[in-house]
Amino acid sequence: MRFLTRPRLYLYLFLWVLAVPARAATDHFYFAQMTDTHFGADDNLERGRRVVELINQLPVPVEFVAHTGDILADLILEPAVVDQTLEVMAGLQAPHFYVPGNHDLHKNDADKALAVYLERFGPLVRSEEFGGVVAIFLYVETLARDWPVFTGYDPLAELEKALKQAGDRPVLLFQHTPPVGGHFRNVIYPGWPAENRQRWEALVRGHNVKGIFTGHYHKDELHWIGDVPLFVAPPVSGSWGRQGTFRLYEYRDGRVSYRTVYLP
Repeated sequence: MRFLTRPRLYLYLFLWVLAVPARAATDHFYFAQMTDTHFGADDNLERGRRVVELINQLPVPVEFVAHTGDILADLILEPAVVDQTLEVMAGLQAPHFYVPGNHDLHKNDADKALAVYLERFGPLVRSEEFGGVVAIFLYVETLARDWPVFTGYDPLAELEKALKQAGDRPVLLFQHTPPVGGHFRNVIYPGWPAENRQRWEALVRGHNVKGIFTGHYHKDELHWIGDVPLFVAPPVSGSWGRQGTFRLYEYRDGRVSYRTVYLP
């Protein structure tokens, strides 16, 4: 994947749009992804503002923006940080939706954190439709690790329900932690427990899922679940010396392509 500076990105996208024939809204649109902003730490709020500006300036229409978790740096119980976070995100001109990550709902004061999240950011699972394509936003951290289980919430049951409601329509699935293993901070992480991954994969393979969109690992990666692409997006945050990024995706005829855009 070739990384693009802002001028080159805009020229590339302009030519890209010219080259695409007019199509029905049901098979062609663009959307963006932000992830791992860790607002409240370092200069991440300013990074977030710059990403929002770049998304708003894209020369293609963005149907929505997905934030795939770790919105905050373990600071969901700090009202001022939550207010600042929502002020930054409110700058987006496109509709935007969240899934919580492990630094949003965590073991300490889990019930209090959940109450704030539901009030300020939205539900743990939601479905939205864009031109005949269903986007599912799902909290999955209880599948990834020994994490607080909230009464009445089962991510696999919620995913199954959402997929059944989608029927034969194409599905884009957004969650924070991917089921695959990873390596960071000089530690190998094995991924989800085998039973959880197998049950999750069975649901994904059994329905019309066209792409899975995640974050968490602070890396730019692509994996496959059978013939379904699983995208791991790099962060907005500067944690571990990362350069701030966002992703621009194109959905066309059931296929997903993307560009990773780095802050200048």
